[in-house]
Parts: sequence; C-alpha cells; structure tokens
Amino acid sequence: MAFFEDSDINLMQWPGQSPDLNPIEHLWDELERLNRQQEPPPASEEKLAEILQKEWNKIPNTVFQNLILSMKRRVKAVRHAKGYVTKY
Repeated sequence: MAFFEDSDINLMQWPGQSPDLNPIEHLWDELERLNRQQEPPPASEEKLAEILQKEWNKIPNTVFQNLILSMKRRVKAVRHAKGYVTKY
C-alpha cells in the first residue's frame, strides 16, 4: 500500500464478494470455447499454444474496445449489488 501512496496511485475499493471484473476473463472464455471446437484436439502444449495464438490474433479490436468500455457499467453494477452477483 505504501508503494501506491508514494506513487500517487489511487486504488478502487474492491468489495470482497465481487465477481472478477477483469475483462480478460471474457477473452479467455472465448479462447476456451474456440479451443474446444478444435478437431482433433491439441495433443501437446505446443499445439495448444499455437492454436490459442492463432485464435487470439483473429479477435477484432472492437471486442477489446467494447470490453474496456463496459468497465464503467460493470463497476456501477457491482457497487449497486454491494459486491454480490451481477449480470456480468
């Protein structure tokens, strides 16, 4: 905490029961779905890494932008729910 204070970094209060608001979770879910569609399934970590990189590169920039732009709504929903379940 001292580092953040010394660096003049403001932290958001994070409710203990809040869902993970990190937008990367939605991208990982998408990559997992795409990976499960692979025929045949990847037989090695190297093949899995290759598939994930290929699929990651196909994600349009608008998907990333929309996830970032959704953060204000997400935080508002979590605050309204007092850290409990939201639609996100």
